[in-house]
Amino acid sequence: MSTFGGVMEEFPDVRVDFFRPVPGLRPPLACFLTHVHSDHLAGLDSLKSPFVFCSPATKELLLRLERYPHRLNFALGILESRKQTYKHLQKLLKPIPLETPTQIELQPGKYIQVTLFDANHCTGAVMFLFEGDGKAVLYTGDIRSEPWFVNSLTRNPFLIEYTSGLKTLDCIYLDTSNTSPTEFPTKADGIKELLQKVSKYPPDTVFHFTAWTFGYEEVWMALSKALKSPIHVDRYKLRLYQSLRGEPAKKDNTSVTFLPHEGPALTGYVCGNTPQEGCLTDDQTVRLHSCEKGMHCPTINAETVWIKPIIARTKHGELAEIGVGGGGDLAQHPELEIDSDFVIDQLLSL
Repeated sequence: MSTFGGVMEEFPDVRVDFFRPVPGLRPPLACFLTHVHSDHLAGLDSLKSPFVFCSPATKELLLRLERYPHRLNFALGILESRKQTYKHLQKLLKPIPLETPTQIELQPGKYIQVTLFDANHCTGAVMFLFEGDGKAVLYTGDIRSEPWFVNSLTRNPFLIEYTSGLKTLDCIYLDTSNTSPTEFPTKADGIKELLQKVSKYPPDTVFHFTAWTFGYEEVWMALSKALKSPIHVDRYKLRLYQSLRGEPAKKDNTSVTFLPHEGPALTGYVCGNTPQEGCLTDDQTVRLHSCEKGMHCPTINAETVWIKPIIARTKHGELAEIGVGGGGDLAQHPELEIDSDFVIDQLLSL
């Protein structure tokens, strides 16, 4: 769960991943968002200004997010139209391509340079490198800091002057969600174990993978390929991921540019004149499912094998995925927003 208050000492005129007013500080001149997990969106639903800079994929996903009661009622026909929580930010969200140093004018004559890097966390998630006024800061947001990922940063052309020691960062604002001495398997090892287990079931077994938030895209792709089946998702999920298709270069051109690299594998594309299917589908008859509970998928029954993610094993047993990165965006998840220490003290006194 993100506890960052949004303010970087080196660049006090910008806010990152926290969009509520900060007592004692003037309003920011620019805001930045690393990804769409709910614990990084505090105050964003009521933001009126300034611009919010993010990755192209984050912009498309954010504009289509719907809270669980709203999307369920729309699916059931109770609501006549969708209620998208952040749709009002359409003109405020400014996408920046990854690994492209970008100058942003905060006010006349005052600039900051920002570069986005993939954070190995979920679709659209990025880190920010801020540079300006002789200072440099790396803000990681939520990251999955596996060895291959760290190695890739050391040879990135836009970070190499820092990773090689030619320059020194003034500060790293680091994701410290899991700093206790617990051994976490790599994502590859986790997927390998999952594939080994599902391969032992009969070929007609129906599976449901509980993907309650963004970040399980690679699991979907691996499961779909290994079991040679697309994955049924509810229309809300499918609509979100289909939004990651960029617009055709020309109106008469069927080819599209995908915003994140995993886009075509998830939702398909056209090669020449031949449609290539992605691993996500709205076909309810397939044997792999990640559809939302409450949507009454007819294929799910008492014999369905439910796959619930864990993040590690300890001597005390399995450590369940409890949502360190926020979430609840793709499935129902009870969430209590607490805005201040005063509210916490009041709750503790009950």
